[in-house]
Amino acid sequence: MSEIASRDEGPVRILALDRPDRLNAMTPSTVAALEDQLRAAEAESGVGAVVLTGVGQHFSAGGDAHAILDVVADTDEGAPLRLMRAFHRLIEAVWDSELPVIAAVSGVAYGGGFNLALACDLVACSADTRLCQVFLRRGLVPDVGGAYLLPRLVGMQRAKELMLLTPEIDGQRAYDLGLVNAVVADAETARARAVEWATQLADGPRFAVSLTKKLVNGSATGDLHSSLELEAVSQTAALRGRAAREGFEQFLHRDASGSETTSGTGTPP
Repeated sequence: MSEIASRDEGPVRILALDRPDRLNAMTPSTVAALEDQLRAAEAESGVGAVVLTGVGQHFSAGGDAHAILDVVADTDEGAPLRLMRAFHRLIEAVWDSELPVIAAVSGVAYGGGFNLALACDLVACSADTRLCQVFLRRGLVPDVGGAYLLPRLVGMQRAKELMLLTPEIDGQRAYDLGLVNAVVADAETARARAVEWATQLADGPRFAVSLTKKLVNGSATGDLHSSLELEAVSQTAALRGRAAREGFEQFLHRDASGSETTSGTGTPP
């Protein structure tokens, strides 16, 4: 039985962690399957965006404790490192994907589940969401990219507060901290909101959406010069694309008819 449920709503691929009896906790096979599904979606021309969620009422309780203990008990000393690298490949697949990846979060989003959501491009969560950087409670350090992602979203001191004191926060608190983009009533509404955003992005210019994601993600790691250089190369590629040509033709047509008087782009007219 697959640990990832997959279905399409128009151009949106919905991928759901499918282990509801374990609060969608992730095993090595779970993360490998999700990575494969993400890369498969990216390769399909008919898919324009991905929604990542969990089956049932919970997003993910993080790494599956039984699977982690099995790795710890393994006589192969390289097993824990291979486990971590499997999770890291998943985070890189989300972060680097040409497709926008939208998280629909509800219920429990602990540990690695919390950080998986942070790697997504937008997050819709339900009011009953319970998020926690639970690692220190287990004698562990933050993983699944948390130490990289969290400070960039909330700042160094808030990140330390969440990781060192390990409070459980709800959806509204997550929104107030800038961790999620919307708080809605329940899990079903969170998924609907995520699909709505994903559909909007899928209907947009795919190449420009992909480059925009790359630019913003790249700004988190490089200096201003590097960011400007990446911007120049990306915009050059976008300007040569069909979507930009059609967009400018539509603008010029409206401008000629007198319905618009400004360039509307940030590029000189």
